[in-house]
Amino acid sequence: MRLKIFCCPECARGRRFASLAALNIHIGKNHNVPYKIILKNNIPYIKRKAERAQGAYIKEIVPSH
Repeated sequence: MRLKIFCCPECARGRRFASLAALNIHIGKNHNVPYKIILKNNIPYIKRKAERAQGAYIKEIVPSH
């Protein structure tokens, strides 16, 4: 039997997971949050994800005479 010790901070009921990787996959796919959870020296930390640039279309500028 696997112990489900990792709990999702975003879910209302606190869905539980057996591994930290499974928790991060759940957070990334089901919640729109810009972070993932990591462990350093057995202490949980929130690590910000890299922001992805979004392009914007620019109307072509036609010179006026």
